Amino acid sequence: MASQKYNILYGRLSQEDERQRDDRQKESNSIHNQKLFLEQYAADHGFENTLFLADDGYSGTNFDRPAWKKIIEMVERDEVETIIVKDLSRLGREYLQVGQYTEIYFPEKGVRFIAVNDGVDSLVESSNDFNPIRNWANELHAKDTSKKVRAIKKMQAERGERLGGKPPYGYKKKDKDSKEIIPDEETAPIVRWIFDLCAAGKGPNQIARILTREQVLNPTNQYYQATGTACTNLDTTRPYTWSGRTVAKILENKVYIGHTLNMRKTTLSYKNKKQIQKPESEQILVENTHEPLISMEIWEIVQDVREHKRRPPKHMEEPNLFSGLVYCADCGKYMVLCRTEKMREDQYYFRCSTYSKRGKNACSPHQIREADLKAIVLDDLRRVTHFARMKERQFAQYINQRNTAELRREINRLQKDLDSMHRRYDELSALFKRLYEDNVLGRVSDEQFRMLSADYNAEQKNLSVAIPAKEEQLEKLKASAANVDAFIEKAKRYTTIDELTPELLRLFIQRIEVGERSQKYSRSAGQSVRIVYRDIGRVDSPMQEGEHIPYITKQITDIEEIKRLLA
Repeated sequence: MASQKYNILYGRLSQEDERQRDDRQKESNSIHNQKLFLEQYAADHGFENTLFLADDGYSGTNFDRPAWKKIIEMVERDEVETIIVKDLSRLGREYLQVGQYTEIYFPEKGVRFIAVNDGVDSLVESSNDFNPIRNWANELHAKDTSKKVRAIKKMQAERGERLGGKPPYGYKKKDKDSKEIIPDEETAPIVRWIFDLCAAGKGPNQIARILTREQVLNPTNQYYQATGTACTNLDTTRPYTWSGRTVAKILENKVYIGHTLNMRKTTLSYKNKKQIQKPESEQILVENTHEPLISMEIWEIVQDVREHKRRPPKHMEEPNLFSGLVYCADCGKYMVLCRTEKMREDQYYFRCSTYSKRGKNACSPHQIREADLKAIVLDDLRRVTHFARMKERQFAQYINQRNTAELRREINRLQKDLDSMHRRYDELSALFKRLYEDNVLGRVSDEQFRMLSADYNAEQKNLSVAIPAKEEQLEKLKASAANVDAFIEKAKRYTTIDELTPELLRLFIQRIEVGERSQKYSRSAGQSVRIVYRDIGRVDSPMQEGEHIPYITKQITDIEEIKRLLA
């Protein structure tokens, strides 16, 4: 029976082993040389019926390896006489598991274990005396190697080097051995099309259906056909099927604006290779590392569309043209578009979401017909862009003067709020410290300490979220000083605006605020509509619904002033 059993020669090589700086050690550890070494040892010591099995590219910090699993299955079937490895580190670098195999499992199964270079042979009891120390040293080596690899990866990430192997969809490697990426002439146009569709108001699922209908190869199948390399989740039976999730990942990937985002994922530890998402603060973004496929302008429009995207009703195929743009001038909440199958298109109307949810005690309807809002916005957009094109100097001068004063007031207000929040955060830290000391000294009971500390912690936690958000808002405001040149350039590109489109709205307009009618619930009373334009901020004076008074900023209140500016 024993003669039928195998003498297993086992080799293992991890990616960390392949990164050895010592070329001689790297060559010695190669799978090929491990095989030659073990076969020579078996021949010299009379081991017959040998079988060489190896795990190439697998870490020694765990035993989730295909060849090793096969060996264990053979051991369980009583098909193994001896297991021979070059040294204990080839078996593994996990102290406890290696010890469990060599000290408990193999003896129980009657399997002889030999680690040649370490002089370990389970038939010679004294040869096992130093195994715990060797195993501990091997695990320490794995831990140290993991730290070094992570440090190298971080350094590469900070330089903007790509850490992944496969180039993102839309790009290809500059050459076979380079990590540098350049636009792929075959797939780059598809990426641009996806962004254009989203800017036009289409959601990821709608875009996925369009790509599937147009028989566009999905990313995994395109890469497989181009390189012959199979990706994870490759399904060759449905090469043209796109998913909304795939499209969404493309739309949120900063690689398409020329940036490299590294260190997005990590492993739980050097032992557990399960990948987890790293918090955004720990990820490394390096800008302008390669040629972008889309402009920053399109990127910002798409992110804005996706942030405010709401699903249209099931019976409505077309999304809301103004989705995420229209807000109540009084409560500041978004306006909802009300439309049903029984309504004609010219009867669709916007209504304050606060009023819809909580009734007249919370806010009023601020109701406005979609058709009227379209007419007002289209008319004003035409007039403002015409003014920007025809009178560049006067337009820029006025916007800069107005924006400087308004911006300064808003920045000062936000800075005061932020200073107050920082002071309160520090106060809470001091209060908690005093409360802890009072509890230790017996001046405050444990129950009081728990209640008060819970309140302090909750408030401090809220501030720790609110402060970064407020800081980001302040930075955006500081960076939003009127960029009149950018607005004028856009105005020059759109000399004729026949109708409103999602792209146009998000290219020029940041926000629309609808006021209540001068007489509530009256259909004939006037109603204010204020527009905030991108790059130049607020450029509005209250406009009465149905009127056609052109306006540039809220300081301009009559037609004579505008005529003077246009003169």
